[in-house]
Amino acid sequence: MFAPERSLVSPRLTQVVKAVEAGDGDAVDELWHEVAESGGPLMEQVGDDDSRTLVTFLWRDPGDTHNVLVLFYSAPDGDPGDTRMSRVPSTDIWYVSYFLPSHLRTTYLLSVNDPLKPFASYADMISRVPSYRHDPLNPRQHSILGQGVGLTVSVLELPEAPKQPWNIPRRGVPKGETHMHTMESSILRTQHHVSVYTPPGYRTDGEPYNVFLLFDGWAYYNFAAVTTLLDNLLHVGRIPPYVLVMHSNADQETRARELTCHQPFVDFLNHELMPWVDENYHIASDPARTVVGGSCFGGLAAVYAAFTTPERFGNVISQSGSFWWPEKGTPDIEDEWLTRQFERNPRLPIRFSLEIGSLERAIVDYDPMTAHQTFRDVLRDKGYEVDYSEYMGGHDLICWRGSMVDRLLAFHSDPKDQVR
Repeated sequence: MFAPERSLVSPRLTQVVKAVEAGDGDAVDELWHEVAESGGPLMEQVGDDDSRTLVTFLWRDPGDTHNVLVLFYSAPDGDPGDTRMSRVPSTDIWYVSYFLPSHLRTTYLLSVNDPLKPFASYADMISRVPSYRHDPLNPRQHSILGQGVGLTVSVLELPEAPKQPWNIPRRGVPKGETHMHTMESSILRTQHHVSVYTPPGYRTDGEPYNVFLLFDGWAYYNFAAVTTLLDNLLHVGRIPPYVLVMHSNADQETRARELTCHQPFVDFLNHELMPWVDENYHIASDPARTVVGGSCFGGLAAVYAAFTTPERFGNVISQSGSFWWPEKGTPDIEDEWLTRQFERNPRLPIRFSLEIGSLERAIVDYDPMTAHQTFRDVLRDKGYEVDYSEYMGGHDLICWRGSMVDRLLAFHSDPKDQVR
């Protein structure tokens, strides 16, 4: 992914080294106070190329440090040892520097005293995540759901990263209401958390509302402020009012089973969830006014739901959808299975808004970027309407929270339009 600079290129660290060599015993403490005040990592402009920024990650040895790694959580490398820090001569400071694109937004973790073993598989990589920690110098943190565990990662936002203004509450903007429910599925025999947002001024009579079914809704609600996004876009007339149905699985194991092209889950959507929403909320049944979306496995599930039920779901948002599924070597399921289904079947009345991070390259045993591009090409060859984007970042909700605006607006060229 990114290659660290193995020589000392940071002007500020170079200044510290010279000061220490000159006998200034306070130079290290002064640096640490400075970074603690401004927040890490250290960012510097080196040279005339403002398209890249020198980013230096720092760690201060408490006395037992053997190594420190910087791991870009959303776009990991196959060999974690490639990201290890070096020690600043004659100090207790460890560092590693990268020249990074100035418009990058991503998340990262630190691994202190790492075993330095290359990842044997994707599952192996995930199993190590709980042992990593956020950067204590960086006040910008982001809590996420890992594979069955809560995890706090550090946020790296470079100077030219795309702004995310729509996720911030604005004074004077009316707010919708959100109601939380729990549903027991007789089809799946699993529990589901469903939160339903209704827009400001919601009524139960008159024109029914557009509906947006969003998977991993708990994460989008808590960490992406998706309801605030809808409030703001509606207020300025960029979208019509939506009823947003935020679905969340009970746990990661259930999620990994039900969101991966699982026909019983689609049966649950069509025979339990959506009929319940239709009975309790004033929504349109027209597939042209229905959006289904999600990220990762949720993006895969959204596409599969539309593929199997285009008469209900006519518009799909997929953020970094897992079109590589299943993992290589899975018995009885061909590689990139869902892509092959679209390739073999006639075009359906579905529109797509797709995106993936430019850093989502091969991770141990699959390549999400290539799989995503293949899926896009198959859709276009079949004549589907496809809005496609690649953003600077990895497989990360910190990016999706902002780019969701673009994905949704792809279906609204005219603010007075419905979804179609």
